[in-house]
Amino acid sequence: MRYDYNCLLVLLHCLNHRLELAVHDSIKDIGALNHFKSFIDSLYVLYNASPKNQNELRNVCNELDILFLKLGRVLDVRWVASSWRAINAVWKTFPALCNHFCNAANDSTKNSKTRNKYLGLKKRLASPEFVSDLGLMCDCLQELSILSNQ
Repeated sequence: MRYDYNCLLVLLHCLNHRLELAVHDSIKDIGALNHFKSFIDSLYVLYNASPKNQNELRNVCNELDILFLKLGRVLDVRWVASSWRAINAVWKTFPALCNHFCNAANDSTKNSKTRNKYLGLKKRLASPEFVSDLGLMCDCLQELSILSNQ
């Protein structure tokens, strides 16, 4: 019985690992996805490296009555399902992210370099190209995460 259970675990791991490798291989040469991944990673670093930024985003989420979700890394060495959770967090907190960037860009207590950084993040986040890519990635990764979770 123990042997059968272990074989099942190995089989599931291999299937999930192969799915992750296939996704990684198919997107590694697409330049637009590399830019998308880089931007999502910059959001991850911005909010996970600074508890202050994370609290500010949490407060904006509360003001807008949006569930606060932690941002994660995307298309990294983790399973496809974790990439979907990261993209879904950006999708669901999108209005709060825009609002936080706008507030930070207009905050007179921040220096001009920091305000310009937030203004640039807001412009990139609100660009039609990013919103389109975000929706596409949300749809694709959701379908792949269903396979990964089976």
